[in-house]
Amino acid sequence: MTEFEDRIRAMTVPRDGAYPRPWTTDTDPARADVLIVGASSAKTFRVTDVGNHEEFLDALWNRNGQSCRAMYDAATAKPSPTRPNLDRLSQILAAHGLTSLQTNVTCASARYDDEVSEKDRVHGTLLFRTVLAHVPWKAMIIYGVGATERFGHEFGVAMPPVPSPDTAPVLRTIYDRPVFISPTLASPGYRTSVWPYLERVVTAIAGLTTATNLPA
Repeated sequence: MTEFEDRIRAMTVPRDGAYPRPWTTDTDPARADVLIVGASSAKTFRVTDVGNHEEFLDALWNRNGQSCRAMYDAATAKPSPTRPNLDRLSQILAAHGLTSLQTNVTCASARYDDEVSEKDRVHGTLLFRTVLAHVPWKAMIIYGVGATERFGHEFGVAMPPVPSPDTAPVLRTIYDRPVFISPTLASPGYRTSVWPYLERVVTAIAGLTTATNLPA
């Protein structure tokens, strides 16, 4: 067992009958190239729906017959409106040879980000920091005003405004790696006009990771 898994195991012990969910991915999380980052999760992963802690961890690592997607399906009556958009972005990245991991600045669940309790906010942010520290990401895409502002607040970073979809990719360099800002993929602000912008972002990431050998 790796230090990474040890940390995730300790931090995903159920809270009020539900697991704090650090990510969704179709790949080995320890090998993800790009983090796709929202504000918080709108879906709650209850122990009664997902299974015991070992099964939860197996699902996070897509092993032993478990998977993130099967766990998501078991925990939710229907996908959130954001889910197809996240899947589409993951597929665009994959078409450029980039693996991805979907996570949140606060790895905690509530219908809306401003409904996350203070104790869950603290724990969920620590869980996100663990993901940042242990996943060898080469670039990050943060989508939406809420996630961008929350990231800036939690990490003490001056973040640019969320751009309009017709602009060139907007980014900051954090931890010596590019962090791109995107219009939201979540309702009610999501607009289909975001996709040409994200295509430019993904092309830029593919070019940067090829040209500069970004650190793991």
